[in-house]
Amino acid sequence: MFAYRRTEAPRPNGIPLIIDNEESIIKDNVLIVRDRSEISTDNLNKVDNIDKYKIVDRDSVVPEDIINKTKVVLLTIDDGPSKRTKEIQDILNKHNAKAIFFVNGINDKNHQGVIGETYKQGFAVGNHTWSHLNLKKEKDMATIAKEIKKDSDLIKNITGIPPRFFRAPYGESTPSIRKLVKDNGMIFMDWSGSAKDWEKDTKEKDVFISNAILNLHSGSILLIHEHPWSLANLDGLLTAIEAKGYSYIDPSNIIE
Repeated sequence: MFAYRRTEAPRPNGIPLIIDNEESIIKDNVLIVRDRSEISTDNLNKVDNIDKYKIVDRDSVVPEDIINKTKVVLLTIDDGPSKRTKEIQDILNKHNAKAIFFVNGINDKNHQGVIGETYKQGFAVGNHTWSHLNLKKEKDMATIAKEIKKDSDLIKNITGIPPRFFRAPYGESTPSIRKLVKDNGMIFMDWSGSAKDWEKDTKEKDVFISNAILNLHSGSILLIHEHPWSLANLDGLLTAIEAKGYSYIDPSNIIE
């Protein structure tokens, strides 16, 4: 852990200062100083390249370290596995982009091996409930718990590890459901931007892309699905995102 202390900051924002064994940077006219003796040798050259992130308000990703100013987006893909999963992953790999695939276990029967290959490819596999149940409409907490546990058990049996991330179908949840998810060791995640690819007009490439990048900002959690038109428009979307100077967060760098 870094040791921080606040003091008056006469220097401009963003100008680093190293005195003796301390390193500092200005943020909002406050000098934040950290003892370099607490930074391991391996990390001394990574001070300006911190890549650990946290989920805030369930719909945004923020860097753990204030020095990180990289423009980043977290890609999330829902409702697999499907016959299109591999092609989606091929496009992601082309762009050196990682993503979370939120899967419904019920789909595994017709697409066996896809979840395992998703994990082997270095993508995160998230829990999206077993059957895409609208959790907010379901009043029986035992049924909800079963939907979540059954999906987690499948993911763990296939990948060897339990899922770290959870997304409620339709984005519908309650405080009790979110507590259940947390108690089961998962990070609850909504989204802040979407291609809205459940709408018919998003079959048009320009509509698909404009929807996705309309409110794009650093830390956006972007949602798409495994629809045929989403696959068809994904390469164009990633190209547009990169043209705006964004890179992609690796879900493995998201911490509790």
